[in-house]
Order: sequence, then structure tokens, then C-alpha cells
Amino acid sequence: MERAIEWASQEPGVTVEDDGSIVVEGAEPLDISIAADEERLLITHVREEPGGGAGRADAVVAGVPDRGTQLDVGASVSKSGVSFTFSRPVYLDGLTRQAFVTALNELVSAVDSVAAGPAAPTSVQAPVVAQEEQTEASEPQTDTAEVQTAPGAWDPTHRVPSGGLRAWEEPDPSAQPITRLEPRVELQVAERRGDWARVVGSNGWTGWVDARKLEGMGAASPSPASGSGSGSTIDIAGFSVRPLPLAGAAGLVIASFLPWVDVAGTSSNSFDLALSFLWDYTAAGSPYLGWLVLALAAFALYTAAAPTVSQGLKTLPGVLSIAVAAGFVLQMYRGISDGGGTIGDVFDFVGIGAWVTLAAGVSLLAAARR
Repeated sequence: MERAIEWASQEPGVTVEDDGSIVVEGAEPLDISIAADEERLLITHVREEPGGGAGRADAVVAGVPDRGTQLDVGASVSKSGVSFTFSRPVYLDGLTRQAFVTALNELVSAVDSVAAGPAAPTSVQAPVVAQEEQTEASEPQTDTAEVQTAPGAWDPTHRVPSGGLRAWEEPDPSAQPITRLEPRVELQVAERRGDWARVVGSNGWTGWVDARKLEGMGAASPSPASGSGSGSTIDIAGFSVRPLPLAGAAGLVIASFLPWVDVAGTSSNSFDLALSFLWDYTAAGSPYLGWLVLALAAFALYTAAAPTVSQGLKTLPGVLSIAVAAGFVLQMYRGISDGGGTIGDVFDFVGIGAWVTLAAGVSLLAAARR
């Protein structure tokens, strides 16, 4: 119980009250309670809708998928309206932060979809993933020059990519998204406006999404790197990883073992060079520069795999990698010039490891800005 409350307090947009209840921020803040027994935690939210009737209650309960999820919704109808109880268990056997946050996100998404109107389609094949960042690199542009409508019965034409997809009520990137669609949900594209697509779910839900990120139903399986730019992801060992930062991290690992100094056929990699060489070209001994390069690779890998990363944190490993490479080249030039050499000798003596580190840093910086 204590671990769950601590995990909740670390999530963005979530606060924990003194009584242990959770408040999720939003246009309509959600009060969520957590109870525990010997086998499980039970996450619960009660939503009151004045004036609702049995029809509303039946529609909401029927909209909850009966497989692929442990979410349960109950409804109680009275003269004053309808009371909905959303509950989601998390079993203590194998309890992890990821399992708890997944359950919390699933419950919040269900409540939000009910508050927004018709229930948004939910996946029966994949779990809820962490909330996307509030600001994406680029939003689809509204262009009313092209409008295509697909009338007739519901027939899925596309699916949501592996990283999930946000949806809007109207094709307006300045508005707040109304919900988040789970991976591999099947949708029908009913209308297009430039980079926007109005999609329809099997239960009649409709909303606007970024058409560029949708996957066509013709593919045998979801593309491992759908979409474009650093916002697309690939799945590795159950984690959604952004490919460009991953490539930058791999480049840093490789660079640490490549030659950084190459003089007269004798080379040295970053584990032969002192870390303090970056500011003193006469320095020698441990700690070695290679450990810093590997630490930057681990940092870049974190930014590639973390569900939500701030823009500043995305930029940092690229900036530091460029600074390391530039500092090394500068110290090499100082040593060469003190020995009577010229700037042209730098390109003869600096090994490929430093240049690969520089390239990896530029790649990480470019990925962070996309």
C-alpha cells in the first residue's frame, strides 16, 4: 500500500492527500482511492452524474470491454441520477510500479472517456502504456483543401501504432486531447483534412488523430518503427524505445572502444586516457575517459526508453557528448601546438573514436529537437 502511494505521488499530474487518496489533475479532477487486502490492491473511483437514467448506465457499462482488461464498471440508478463505480485490481503477486501505473492509467482513461461522451475504443490485445508527453515535436496541420468521407458500415482501415495515439474532438492542435487510444486498436478513417484523420471505432466513438501515425490494415503486423521522427518507437524486451536516441547511445558505446589517439601507428582508446585530459592535455591515469562516455551512453539510452522525458533531459546527453568530443579535440590541439605542430595535424592524430562521439552527440541533439 505504501509503495503504491509513493509510486502515485511520483507520477506527473497526480497528488496524494493526507488520507492516502489520490487526486488526478485535469479539467475535472478525479478522486481515486486505494484499498488493500491479502491478495490485491483495488483502485477505485466513483463518478456521480446527476439526471442520468438507466439508458445512460447501460450504455457506459456495455462499453467496457469484457476481455483483455480487469477494469470493472458498476452503475447504480437513483432519482437524482447515476452513480458509476470504476474499479481496477492489481494483484500483489509480482506487483511492480509498471503494473500499478498501467492499472491507474487504465482506470483514468476509462473515466475520461465516459466524461467526454461515448466510450473511446479500447484495446483487447495490449496494455495501457504511459501517458505521452503533453507537447509533441509537431502536431498535424489543419488543411481543409482535402476532405474525404467514407460512408457506410464500419469497416476498419487502420490501426493505432505501438506507442499509442492521442485523439482530439476537433482537428485543432491547440486544444486539449480528449483521450488516448491504446496500441493496435482498429479504426475506420472516415474523413481526412490534410494531416488529420477523423476515425471511428467499432462502438461508434469518433475523434481526430494524426493521420501520419496510423498504420494501414494491409500490413501483416504493426511496423516496428511506425510514424516518423524521434516520436516513433520500436519495441525491445517489452519497452517502447525511440530509435534515434537508441542509435546515438549505441554510437557512444562503440566510440568508447575505438581509437581516440592515433600517432605513428600507435593508438589509444578512451580507456587509456585520463578523464582530466578534457581540461589538461598532460594528465594521465584514472579515472578514465571511457567511463564518462559509457555513462553518457546509458543516459542516452534512458532518454530513448523512458515513457515521458522533458525536452531539456532529451537534449542533455547530446550536448554533453558534443562537449566531450570538442574538449578532447581542443586539448589535442593544445598539445600538438605546444610541440610545434599545426591545426592540420589534429586531423592526423585524433582517432575515429572522438569523431564518432561527436557524430553521436549531434544525432542525439537532432533527435531531441524533432
